[in-house]
Amino acid sequence: MFAPHYAVAVRRSVGRMTDVTTSAGGPVLSQLLPGEPFDVLEFTSTHAWGRSPIDGSVGLVARDALIGEYAVSHIVVVRESVVYADRSTATPLPMPLPMGARVAATVTGDWAEVDGGYVPAEHLRALSDLSGDPVDAALALHGVAAVAGGRSGAGVDAAGLVFLAHGLTGEAPARFVDLQAAEFGVALAGGDPLRHGDLLFFADHVAMLVDGDTAIHADGSVTVEPIATLDRFGPVLARRRPA
Repeated sequence: MFAPHYAVAVRRSVGRMTDVTTSAGGPVLSQLLPGEPFDVLEFTSTHAWGRSPIDGSVGLVARDALIGEYAVSHIVVVRESVVYADRSTATPLPMPLPMGARVAATVTGDWAEVDGGYVPAEHLRALSDLSGDPVDAALALHGVAAVAGGRSGAGVDAAGLVFLAHGLTGEAPARFVDLQAAEFGVALAGGDPLRHGDLLFFADHVAMLVDGDTAIHADGSVTVEPIATLDRFGPVLARRRPA
C-alpha cells in the first residue's frame, strides 16, 4: 500500500478502541481511543493507513473502527467509565469508556449526557481545562495490565503510561520512549537529586518517580516499586524532569 507525499488526509473519528500496527497483523505501535481523530491517507477494504494527530503514530488501523468526524469536549479521567441508559446507575450499557477516551458531553449537575447515554460528570474533564498531578493520574492505573502499544485505562505500555498521565493533566509528551528521553522536559545530570514526577529512562523503558525512593511504571502491570530494583532494565540512560 502506497500513499504519495501529496495525498490529502481525510479526517475520521474513532468509534471504538483499535490498534495502530505497522502492517496487517503486524506489531502494535500504539492505539487509537474512542473519540480521537485519525487522519486517513489511504483506505483498503479492511484497513485505513494514516496518522494520529493525538500521539503522532503512523500506521494501519481497522477501517470499521473509524466513523465520521465529530467534535468532542471532554476526556475520561477515571480508569473506566460506564455509560448508563439514564441519569442513574440502574441500567448500565455495554459501552465502557476507558481513561483517555474522548466524548462530546453536556454536563448537567452530577451527570453528563454523551452519545448513547449518560456518565457521571466526575468521570470527565473538559479538554479546555486539563490540570492536575500526572503522578496521581498514573497511580489511578495501579494494577492495570501492561499491553503492547497501550495508552488507555484498559492497558498501557511504559511510554503509554507517561503519555496518558501527562496528557490528562496538561500537555502530553511524545508517544514513544526514545523521543520522550530526548525531548520531554529538561535533562538532569547524574548527580542531581531526584523528586516526585521525574522520569528515569532505560533501553526501551521508562519509570515515573512517586518520590525519591519509589517509581511507578508498566511492567507486567502498572506497579509501584523501589527505584533500586529497576536495575533489571539495565543502566539509566536519561533522567528528565517535566517542565
